[in-house]
Amino acid sequence: MTFAIRLFIFLFGVLLFITIFELVRRKKFREDLSLGWLLIGLGLILSSFADKIIDPIAFKLGIHYPPALAFIIVVFLLVLVMLYFSIAVADLKSKNKELSQKIALMEYKLFRLHKEKEDR
Repeated sequence: MTFAIRLFIFLFGVLLFITIFELVRRKKFREDLSLGWLLIGLGLILSSFADKIIDPIAFKLGIHYPPALAFIIVVFLLVLVMLYFSIAVADLKSKNKELSQKIALMEYKLFRLHKEKEDR
């Protein structure tokens, strides 16, 4: 990998990390969701040196094409991210259902109060 590509990847990772950090600091982005993005930024920073790390590991594992190991790692991380967001969506769905039920009960009680008030 050339120095220019390493520098670009490193700077892009730093820019992403700083941007996400600022969004969290200004309360424009939730902390629990920002963790994944901060890790992606850190991963980009580290990936500028990835060939120095991944090549020896790949050869020790018997993988003759080191980018395949990087691809496997990325796919594994994407599966973890999808699992996390699936859990978050399921949680939001159950909270949404609960809130809808509470609103329906409150509307029913309000309707009954208006009905009782009219009957008097």
